[in-house]
Amino acid sequence: MTERRSLREILRVSPFLQDMIRSRRSLAVLGMLVGLSLSAGSAWAVQGVPVVMAPLSFSQWLQNVANVMKVIELGAFLFSAYQFWAGRRERKAADVVNAQRAVIDRNYQAWQVINSAQGKGGSGGRVEALRELLRNGVSLAGINLDGAWLEGVELPRATLLRSSLQRANLARANLAGANLEGADLRGADLVAANLTGAYLKGANLAEARLSAATLDGADLTEVVGWRELRAISHTSIDEIRRAPAGFAAWARDQGAVDARTRAEPEDDTDNYSRQFRAI
Repeated sequence: MTERRSLREILRVSPFLQDMIRSRRSLAVLGMLVGLSLSAGSAWAVQGVPVVMAPLSFSQWLQNVANVMKVIELGAFLFSAYQFWAGRRERKAADVVNAQRAVIDRNYQAWQVINSAQGKGGSGGRVEALRELLRNGVSLAGINLDGAWLEGVELPRATLLRSSLQRANLARANLAGANLEGADLRGADLVAANLTGAYLKGANLAEARLSAATLDGADLTEVVGWRELRAISHTSIDEIRRAPAGFAAWARDQGAVDARTRAEPEDDTDNYSRQFRAI
């Protein structure tokens, strides 16, 4: 009596069956063949004794086919799950590339808005465009915003090196910590602007309005045009750094305030002049 060989031995000596198992399509075909062979009934050897199984009824045959299909569906699901897990790195890399491309596209559109509105009055969408560029870490050095209406714009710590902001409306703008080295601010409206800690080295302030602004801790190295400021009343100048000689005294005389002036007692006449000085 010939002994039945195990399935592992059959697969070891049968390259054809091994190739079938490696193939996803062949696995499905193999599963169907196994189901059909089970449904038709066959002879098996149990401990060397042949056992003949009776043919299955039609309902049993359908049940076996259904069971085989469930096994195939489960295999397909597991394979899909494996493919999803195996491709996670590629998906992450693709997501990073897509995100970078989206940022580049948004920056390009923002620059288009700014450049197309150059030399024109009004906002022209530049407030939103500037905010987008700042959020994406883009330098605004050398930007031309002459005459732009940028009231209340949020540009803290922005790089505005050698930018042109002539006659720009920057009232209530947040420029805290901004780099305004060499910026052209002639005629700009900086009323109530926040310039705390701003770097204004070599900036031109001629004819600008700085009333009620905050210059606390600002670096005023070599700032020019300060004697031609149109207004600086009620501007806070606490702890300004490297200001030109005479600037602090001149600013206080024009109505600017700091810790020293706040501590000094004022008579009624001086207090009246400070409160109603032109802004």
